[in-house]
Amino acid sequence: MATIKFHSLAESAYLWTAIHVADEKGVDYEVVPLTLGSPEHLALHPFGKMPAFQHGAVVLYETLAIAHYIDRAFAGRPLQPVAVLGQAEVLRWVSVVNSYVFPTMNRFMKERLVRPAFGFKPDEAFLAEARAPLLLQMRLIDEAVAEGGFLVGAEMTLADSFLLPHLLFFSRTPEGSALLARSPAASEWLSRMQARPSYAKSPMSGVFEMFGRLKVADELLWAVD
Repeated sequence: MATIKFHSLAESAYLWTAIHVADEKGVDYEVVPLTLGSPEHLALHPFGKMPAFQHGAVVLYETLAIAHYIDRAFAGRPLQPVAVLGQAEVLRWVSVVNSYVFPTMNRFMKERLVRPAFGFKPDEAFLAEARAPLLLQMRLIDEAVAEGGFLVGAEMTLADSFLLPHLLFFSRTPEGSALLARSPAASEWLSRMQARPSYAKSPMSGVFEMFGRLKVADELLWAVD
């Protein structure tokens, strides 16, 4: 029997973050599929989001709480700094990812790759409006990881686990690829994260390869400079 359980659809980016944390800590887990909006789902997560988490009698929702619990409840290298400022910087970056990066990068990827692959037109207005926030986000990410190799210092933290799925799949878009090409530190960070055993074990690695086979026009929608 697995030590912990994640209740989620398999394709959830936040499930992948939680799994990445568990794999970094060496904790075995099981993913239990759920039916969105079902009574069973809402009993675990009243807002109907994913994933929900179970460890014995402990049930949690919201990925930051789940990631924090896994990091503190199990042995292995800590994924949060000891210093107060370092902890604050991790929380700041998780907040940045959740509040700004996820809504922009995740939707941009879906509009640019997923909708056309299923024969639907993307939201051109959103794709155009996303340029400015994406340029800002990539600049800040590149500056942060240039200092120590990861978002907060020289060791991987929870913040990196939160960013990984979003930057990974954004990089499949022509614009994301172009932005990474001019952001060498961020590009190296992404390669470094993909080289970790935790990435190889994650379901997002297989989905990432599948996304590479989508037929999408490779012309840039907007300039990256």
